[in-house]
Amino acid sequence: MVNTSENEKNLVSDRLSTLDDSELVRISRLQLPYITTAYEMLFHRYHNKLIQVCYRYLNSKEEAEEAVNDTMLKVFNNLYRFEQRASFKTWIYRIACNQALTRLRKNKLNHVDLEEAENEEALNTSDDLTNKNQQLNKLLNRLSIEERSIVVFRIAGDLEFNDIALIVDQKLSTVKMRYKRALDKMTEEVTS
Repeated sequence: MVNTSENEKNLVSDRLSTLDDSELVRISRLQLPYITTAYEMLFHRYHNKLIQVCYRYLNSKEEAEEAVNDTMLKVFNNLYRFEQRASFKTWIYRIACNQALTRLRKNKLNHVDLEEAENEEALNTSDDLTNKNQQLNKLLNRLSIEERSIVVFRIAGDLEFNDIALIVDQKLSTVKMRYKRALDKMTEEVTS
C-alpha cells in the first residue's frame, strides 16, 4: 500500500507536469532553495535534450553530462536573475551552450593531435555509439563552432530559428544562411 505523502507527491508532480515553462519558473522562484518540486520538473523536462546538444559539442557522454549538470546548477543558483526577455528554453540552451563551449576550449588545450584522436576512436569500438552517430559527429567536427552550434540547436535541440538567433546572438537571416551552408558542407563531405 502506498502511503499518503507519496500519493500527494505524485499528485503534485502530475499537476506540475501540465504547466508550461513560464509557470514552472514562477513557482520555482517562489519555492527555491528549500522546495525543489517545480525546479525538478524543469530539470527533467530539459535534461535529456541538453545532454544530446552538449554531446554534439563534446563527443563524450561523460563531458556532456558534466556540462548539463553545471548548466542545471547555474539555473538553480540564478533562476531569480532570469528576466524573461526570451523564453526559458532559450535561456537554458544558452547556458548549456556556454558550458559546452567552455569545456570544449578547456579540453582542446589538453587533447592530443586530431589524427591521434581519430585513430584512438577507431580502435575504441566498444563505445555505445552507432556507426551513423560516429559519422555525424565527424561531420559536425568539420564545421566551425558557429555552424555546429546552429546545426546542433536545430536538429538535436529541436529549436526554431528565432530561438537559435537569440541563443547565438545573431540575426535570424544570418542563422538561416549559416544553417544552410553548414548542411551544404556536410552534404558535400558525405558525397565526396
